[in-house]
Amino acid sequence: MRIFYEKEFPRLLDMLYDSALDPERWQAFLNALPGPFGGARGILHFYDVATATTPVFRHFGDDPGLNSSYAKHFHSINPYPPARLETIPVGKVIYASDLLDPEIAERTEFYADFMRPQGITTDHLGVSLHNDGYGVTLLSIAPHESVYRSNRETYRRQLALLVPHLMRAIEINRVTTAARTAQRALGTGLDALRLAAFLVDGTGRLLLANQKAEDLLRRDSVLCTDRSKRLRAANCADNAAFEVAMMRALRPPTALATQPVRLTSSASGRAFVAWAVPMRSERPNGPNHRSEFMLGLRAEATALVLVVAAECALSIPPEAIQAAFKLSAAEARLVSALIAGRTLAEYARASGHSRNTVRNQLASALEKTDTRRQAELVTAIVGTLGIFGSR
Repeated sequence: MRIFYEKEFPRLLDMLYDSALDPERWQAFLNALPGPFGGARGILHFYDVATATTPVFRHFGDDPGLNSSYAKHFHSINPYPPARLETIPVGKVIYASDLLDPEIAERTEFYADFMRPQGITTDHLGVSLHNDGYGVTLLSIAPHESVYRSNRETYRRQLALLVPHLMRAIEINRVTTAARTAQRALGTGLDALRLAAFLVDGTGRLLLANQKAEDLLRRDSVLCTDRSKRLRAANCADNAAFEVAMMRALRPPTALATQPVRLTSSASGRAFVAWAVPMRSERPNGPNHRSEFMLGLRAEATALVLVVAAECALSIPPEAIQAAFKLSAAEARLVSALIAGRTLAEYARASGHSRNTVRNQLASALEKTDTRRQAELVTAIVGTLGIFGSR
């Protein structure tokens, strides 16, 4: 035990935390376990509660040919009841005999043709490392029978030393994998937008940008980042208004939505329009899927900044607006025109309606979208339907 604590334990911890950050290294860590555990064989199981199956498992310490036979045949006749895996206390080292009586196990084909030839006993060690109600992660480790009987307690204590670190590594692995998946998915989504999109955290610090946004930063000099990576207007004259818009977007849910901001390229002088769209729940007690997804990426990510060249006039089809927000056809045409940059007066002249009629249509659209100002209305619809916009 002293040799394990002084020599093997630090080496295993190094490999384990490498595995936590890089899932591809789990096999290397598992392959290192047989040495200090008496030539152990074992499996790292990932049990799915809904299907009562173990669709993913990693072997270590056994013959590659037996790995193949386990996947093809022995896995299906494993007598240890999968449902019992849900009941194992997380973090407690147990014996296989706690799950299945040794006398019953020894009468099975699984024991006779798979366990016994490898020196796996019916009271080998196991520990549940994670259980969230949907899945269980379980490590089974079986020191060879020739040494296990006389050192069972030593091996149990060695495994118990590793358990808190194993649990922490599994949790790090789970969180980082979820974050990478969310970041890849969000990055793909931002790239699909037809306008520049910047994702910022609660301090205004830039987290992600799609390709169009990168172009604005590098080529058009519309926005830039300071030393703290906070997003700001590249033209100093525009930055005060931009910071106000960002502040409003990052306020608590009771605050007013941000208004569109006019930005000027410091490189070309071209005009752009920017919206800062909150990426949090609009109701204090009612988180939505958008905010929950963002929490999966990074808890403080709270705003999406959308930017389009003013002369290109972002256009969202009235049909999409009508379907998404249950507006009338006339109201949807008005909102589409406002998003494209027209004023109420311009739309009234172009459509042949009186200003009173257009104002009434706007009031109705505000009520149906639960917004109070024209800028809020535009921000809400661009935030929802910007992917359908054209330029």
